[in-house]
Amino acid sequence: MSANRNRLMILSLAAVFCAHASAAALTAGSPPSSAPTTFLNTQTGKIEGFMPDVAAEVAKREHLDINYTAIPFSTLIQSVIAGKIDMIVAGMTPTEERAKRITFSQPVTAFGAGLVVRDDNKKAYHSWQDVKGEVVGTMAGTDYTQSLMASGIAKEVKVYDSPADMTRDLSLGRIAAGMNDYPILKAQEKAGGLKGMHVVDGYVPEHVSPMAFGLKKGNDALMAQINSALTSMKDDGTLQTIKSKWGMP
Repeated sequence: MSANRNRLMILSLAAVFCAHASAAALTAGSPPSSAPTTFLNTQTGKIEGFMPDVAAEVAKREHLDINYTAIPFSTLIQSVIAGKIDMIVAGMTPTEERAKRITFSQPVTAFGAGLVVRDDNKKAYHSWQDVKGEVVGTMAGTDYTQSLMASGIAKEVKVYDSPADMTRDLSLGRIAAGMNDYPILKAQEKAGGLKGMHVVDGYVPEHVSPMAFGLKKGNDALMAQINSALTSMKDDGTLQTIKSKWGMP
């Protein structure tokens, strides 16, 4: 009998251990085409970038395991609410409206939108007031898309799911200018992805917004782990090292 009890005890402990191990495995959703924030490395098939690097350090410190799935930015919030993913790892700003639906970590970094135009466009753009009367492209789900639409400044706001689609329309003259996260536009420019176009120097965004990780409401234990790790990363300089690697502010 004692041998059977011992076996049962061992099996029970193993089951508990496995339950804890599986609980530590998270699924994160990230946009596949928002370099340097997040992007799909087509050679490795893995999601990489600034936010995944930060998440990897968080996972290391909190003994978590993160697996990634590529999801368009515009459907990230619905995906985490529906339980398809556990965590949003993206360049997402914790706006008031988004915070009603999900919960956000402390800020990881902050930046604003940049503006890209064709090289043959000699107009001076200093703020979004200068796109008055023009057709402007922006990215789906971004806070500045909603703000630009609400302002009524642009003649029309065309919304895109990928930066490549937006810059393609810009190159074809279908839009006068394109708006996206400044680090993403600069990464495109550096990689040679803006041929015949350029990021406008001296353009000042209407808002500079923080960027944070997102979780489903009620996931307080995981959020506490993430915030604890982020605080220590800021204190010991690790976060700044990752920012420098990816050219993030």
